[in-house]
Amino acid sequence: MAHASSLYCPHCVTERQRRPLDLSLTCPHCQRQWPVLAHGSDFIPVLLPDVAAAGRMVALCDTLLRQPDLLIRWADSEEPLEQALAGGLLTYAQAHFGQYCDPPLATPDFAWMAAGIPQALPDGDVAIVGAGPGGEAWALRHVPVLAGRRTWLVDANLAALAWGQLLFDNGLVALPYRSSATRIDFGTATLPEPAPEVRWLCADALFPPFEAGSLAVVITVGLLDSLADPFALIQQVEALLARDGVWLMAAPYNWQNRITPTKLQCERHLGGGLADGMAELLTGRTVPGIGTDLQLEWRDDDVLWRLQVHPRYTAEYRMQALRLRKVA
Repeated sequence: MAHASSLYCPHCVTERQRRPLDLSLTCPHCQRQWPVLAHGSDFIPVLLPDVAAAGRMVALCDTLLRQPDLLIRWADSEEPLEQALAGGLLTYAQAHFGQYCDPPLATPDFAWMAAGIPQALPDGDVAIVGAGPGGEAWALRHVPVLAGRRTWLVDANLAALAWGQLLFDNGLVALPYRSSATRIDFGTATLPEPAPEVRWLCADALFPPFEAGSLAVVITVGLLDSLADPFALIQQVEALLARDGVWLMAAPYNWQNRITPTKLQCERHLGGGLADGMAELLTGRTVPGIGTDLQLEWRDDDVLWRLQVHPRYTAEYRMQALRLRKVA
């Protein structure tokens, strides 16, 4: 397993330790061995805290890649994991690469992202967390300061990662999308140029399997308000960034009680307006111990993010985008 030595045991991360995995993705400390999905040019390690759940996801996605029409059944499945895998893939395959289908499908605008990347960065890897099939990496492929760095595309949805890997490997993929509320079709997405070299990794954003201080850039789009504990994400990003490293984040702050408990919805801890208040929270001026290592460098409070669920239903968000640099 190439590059396994730079990955850490997600189970031991939950115990506030970081234990490096050996070349077989086995933890020398807890003896757990994590599975991989092996359909593309490289293995996709599946480093979820629950090794049994990781194995089940690999088995499901292995079957799905051999029988893509299963996606149609999974979209209506009463089995939560099948439904989650199908839902994430259907939403983000189109959102990230629908413009490259013929005829094109509706996609959001990623152009704002390049403006958020600074010209100066420390040494270290790049991690796009919540990467889905890889649209952010594709959008940033020509940013000079990112060239030559190892880029990890991290997501808990293995199906979305696997579809993205097929597209990056081959330059084309059968891209699934909802052509109506109940119908799923496949189009062919074809990239106009070679995809950037990346590493694919299935992992939980709250238990990232990376060495502390090893990342020059962390990118999260629409993730902070999609987690059970956004404060834990902030702490993880602070820990993983190298000194002078950058967190480029964007979120609409669309908190949902079924995902994030009310007491952990960051907005509920603000004293003033949302945009200024979140910038202050993320730079350590609101909740003790949260964001104290981060300094605001750049912001855009009105980034349009439009996701087409199907041709008669489009969800439109206004995200706040922030670039935060680790200064301590």
